[in-house]
Amino acid sequence: MQALVVGHVYELAHLDGEGTQKLLFVNREDTPHEGTTTQEVIRVLIDRTQHCDRCLRWEGNDLIIQHLRMVLVLHETRALLRKVEKGEMLPEEIALGDDGHFDLKVRVRSGL
Repeated sequence: MQALVVGHVYELAHLDGEGTQKLLFVNREDTPHEGTTTQEVIRVLIDRTQHCDRCLRWEGNDLIIQHLRMVLVLHETRALLRKVEKGEMLPEEIALGDDGHFDLKVRVRSGL
């Protein structure tokens, strides 16, 4: 891995052939450009780990997935906190589920 633009553009190791792989993160700062988010990359890693586990089961994959999910939750927590700090979201207005906590509807993501 090599950072081409720190925090935003990375060149990744490429196996089994010639060429390069670039990972481009959205930039909403000094020189804005489109790209993906860290959360989306984590979702890819979860999906890839699940795929590899289906190919060749290993109990350690369960821990990898569990930790990746916690990393995803922490990133989304940070995003929610920032929205509240900016006044873009009022937590007291979020609907509650039967358990008295935020009602976060489970939704299946469509394929890419």
